[in-house]
Amino acid sequence: MWRAILLSSACLALSACMSTNTRSPSDLLAQAESETKLRRDIDTLTTYAVAKYAGYTEDADTAARNYSRLLRNVQDDPWLAEQGVFAMLRVGEVDRAIAAAKRLPYATVLETDLPRLLLAVDALKNEDTTLALTYLTKPWTNDYHAMLARSLAAWSVLDEEPAAAINLQRQAGNQEGLYALMGQMLGAIMKANIGDIESARTDLGILWDVNARLAFGVEAEARLMALAGEEELALQRLKIFRDEVGRHPALVALTEEIERGEVSPQPTYSAAEGTALAFYVATAPQANQNYGDVAAVYFAMAVYLDPNLDSAKALWADTLDQAGRRDDAIAILKSIPKSSIHHTSAQGQLAWALRREDRNEEALEVARQTLARTDNRNIRVQLADLLQSLDRDGEAEETFSDVIAADEAKGEYDWRIYFARGGARERLGEWPRAENDLQTAMSLNPNDPTIMNYLGYSWIDRGINLDEGLRLIEGALRLDPNNGAITDSLGWAHYKLGNYERAIFYLERATELEPDISEILDHLGDAYWQVGRFKEAGYQWERALKYATAEDEIALLESKLKSGLALLQAANDDGSPAFP
Repeated sequence: MWRAILLSSACLALSACMSTNTRSPSDLLAQAESETKLRRDIDTLTTYAVAKYAGYTEDADTAARNYSRLLRNVQDDPWLAEQGVFAMLRVGEVDRAIAAAKRLPYATVLETDLPRLLLAVDALKNEDTTLALTYLTKPWTNDYHAMLARSLAAWSVLDEEPAAAINLQRQAGNQEGLYALMGQMLGAIMKANIGDIESARTDLGILWDVNARLAFGVEAEARLMALAGEEELALQRLKIFRDEVGRHPALVALTEEIERGEVSPQPTYSAAEGTALAFYVATAPQANQNYGDVAAVYFAMAVYLDPNLDSAKALWADTLDQAGRRDDAIAILKSIPKSSIHHTSAQGQLAWALRREDRNEEALEVARQTLARTDNRNIRVQLADLLQSLDRDGEAEETFSDVIAADEAKGEYDWRIYFARGGARERLGEWPRAENDLQTAMSLNPNDPTIMNYLGYSWIDRGINLDEGLRLIEGALRLDPNNGAITDSLGWAHYKLGNYERAIFYLERATELEPDISEILDHLGDAYWQVGRFKEAGYQWERALKYATAEDEIALLESKLKSGLALLQAANDDGSPAFP
């Protein structure tokens, strides 16, 4: 209805203009009111257009500001309310979104999903569970919102109806797969919350046995084990998770607690805190699948419910960073206090957010200050990665060496660090030491296609171990058949071996997979040239030049476009190209 306002208002204004100048006071008043309404309607539609366009162009702040303004004037349109509340939550303006939702008529609220869920969250935050539950009675159009609503309802009634609440939480996902497992884990947390420790441990153990291993569930089970005097079993669980998945701040902190013999009790969650945990756990997969804007909405609600849920803040900041909203991400990361177990890892995130903004010295300073304060392994690794990203391979190599020395002193060997140091040493021209690191990495993780490709490519590029290098790259491609870099490596290997037609087959496939990588396009151009397809070679070199950034790469491509490979090949007695 409101979308038709502009046409009808314009017609009213036109009819007024066609009237005679002899008007009664009442007619003049009516005309003034009509013109005022017209201006208001035009303003409304202009605001909507700006908000909509801002959303399309990823200007989230402008969209939120204009939707907020719009919802002051249009309060009977559920679709508009949905869009507006989403826009405000997307930029973390929870208070503004709540205020907008509260201005909506109750009938309009009941026709929405997100505004209704937000009002239930606000009621629960203010400990009004009765009001919160009234918003949840009507069916939901969105299955994800229905799942979150069931979690909210379950935590709201846990104290009064524990059995029903736990059952509702366990079935919140109402489906098989990841969300069903999350519901079962949260149900186990609820059992621990009401003191049913034995049953909670049983449920968490079953989930572990079927490889349903999420960090918050593993932390709860390991903590309960340690509190029951089963410290070795708890440490075993934590080590397995670390080896399989990686280091998680909460699990690192728990490991240190157990080793010190000072294990803190299992947390007891309020209804708001439990719901915040449920929102966070359910939203994490969206963040990992690059649904950043959507994930930000629910992380905002989780942090509103529990401002101390720093794990949600860290992941929320990561989604914002990946979406290019780095100022917001940086602000959230800086809000995580030093007392938090997530502070150190958040500083690592902060350093990388600054790096992506080309604030390179700030990034290094954050990492170095954090390392000086904590001597944290993860921060040391991130400092090395930062240095490597800035082509400061010498400093990176030294830092990786420090990590490896500390690991080896504890009898630990991380293939990722050997691989990273090998790459740094290779770029520094220290091939024998680089080769040793790469072979060590492969011995620790023998079926990793990235390692196999790097080592195989390095051998063939140097004209050594050709058969073994080709075998490694072929094996890597079997493991990861749609990887453009590996496909390029196999094509280039055949090129180096003189199998030009075979090289073209793989290099053409590589350019399909990675059409804007200058090195791959350059390789294809070289292969075309070798079989006499000179125009096609030039076309590929021109494409490569479009994407090239390094000065030496640009100069080489320009030489090829000017002279082809003939002059460049003359540098080598065997006729092979005089460039990698």
